Amino acid sequence: MKIPVLLYHGMNVHGNAYETNDHVALASDLADLARMGFEAMPLHRLVQAWRSEPASLEGRRLVALTCDDGSDFDARDLDHPKWGVQRSFLDILRDFAKRMRGGRTAPHMTSFVIVSPEARVKLDRTCMVGRGWWNEDWWASAAATGLMAIANHSWDHNHESLSDERWPGVRRGSFTPIDSEALADYQIAQAERYLRARLPSPSASLFAYPYGETNEFLAARWFPERSGRFAAAFTTEPAYLTGESDPWRMPRFTCGLDWKTPREFRALLEGALAG
Repeated sequence: MKIPVLLYHGMNVHGNAYETNDHVALASDLADLARMGFEAMPLHRLVQAWRSEPASLEGRRLVALTCDDGSDFDARDLDHPKWGVQRSFLDILRDFAKRMRGGRTAPHMTSFVIVSPEARVKLDRTCMVGRGWWNEDWWASAAATGLMAIANHSWDHNHESLSDERWPGVRRGSFTPIDSEALADYQIAQAERYLRARLPSPSASLFAYPYGETNEFLAARWFPERSGRFAAAFTTEPAYLTGESDPWRMPRFTCGLDWKTPREFRALLEGALAG
């Protein structure tokens, strides 16, 4: 079993070519997945099968698609101030599903969202252009399409552009300082409770570490002690998911870092087929 879990970022729009735009890359990658006979399986189903029936995954051409941060670029077509209208990840999935033939399963993507409403308002100003493009009103409708799920990317990403008087001594801009019960409850459990209250879904049990970073406290203690509520946590370690992967340090390949061209993407898929 060698399964690529793939990560895209909706705000990675620095041009309109594959190498500079994750939306362009996703559209191209979906076509390559189809040509090479891969199925983009919902991440929560992949994790469930990996945990309970791993033999069911053997010999299949599978990937899982994910995106991080949860800006409106994930689900709404937006007019980028420099690069024009960008087709959302969700609509790219819709477009591809409409063109599919032969009874193939429609592709699915899991959006790991920053959950705090207050943080998203601030991040919209500090990380985008302050146009109110970081909302949650699309979560339920996106999930209802059957093409996208919503999962946990922490309360506020411990982002460097934010401050919180409750944690004045905690270094921001990294997730490794989240190394205590109180901090993990604030960043992870609080976000999980918020998601489950607004959008009950198996995907609420999935977590993606901000910055792709974890630590021994979270991966070896905190998450294992809460395995009844959480099913897996994902890093950005560029490796294939295998039967030996750690459920609290699951790997992901990142578009723009671990592959930059269609040729490199196809090579990544070919690596999953190699013994």
